[in-house]
Amino acid sequence: MYSIVSTAIVRGIESIPIRVEADVTDGMPVFEMVGFLSAEVREARERVRTALKNSGFRLPPSHITVNLSPADLRKQGNYFDLPIALSVLAAAGFVRMDELKNKIFIGELGLDGHVNTVSGVLSIVHSAYSEGVRSCIVPAGNSREAAIIRGMTVIPVTSIGELVDHLSGIQTIEPEYVDV
Repeated sequence: MYSIVSTAIVRGIESIPIRVEADVTDGMPVFEMVGFLSAEVREARERVRTALKNSGFRLPPSHITVNLSPADLRKQGNYFDLPIALSVLAAAGFVRMDELKNKIFIGELGLDGHVNTVSGVLSIVHSAYSEGVRSCIVPAGNSREAAIIRGMTVIPVTSIGELVDHLSGIQTIEPEYVDV
């Protein structure tokens, strides 16, 4: 099955949208990532695989391909772990794809599935809001920063398991709000 998750990277003070596509099919078990990736982004493959396993998600032995698009833009930073994990989980049937639409996802994963803070969240969320996105999922440690953007629903997450439960309707995560 195929899925798409939206995220972004920061270049200077600008944010550039990135599509994370995943395809999970029968075949030789392998986890491939493509899309002009820096070393830290290539390392996301092992962080994601281990975080999913340690969070209780058992992926069937499958051929997993993840593409970060556009392919001509070098992907750097630690923004991609959470969107990659969600894209793989959606393609494997753990998350409904309609829950991923019109949202932007940002976050680095620890090996235990914890969502770690990242830099540049305000720029990414502001840019996403300017492009019509009205919901973002960010590390709990970045949620107050993201909530500065009025009109953006900011969902703070601490773990991949918590987020999947939220997206599945099992557990509600209250949005973050700040008075500006």
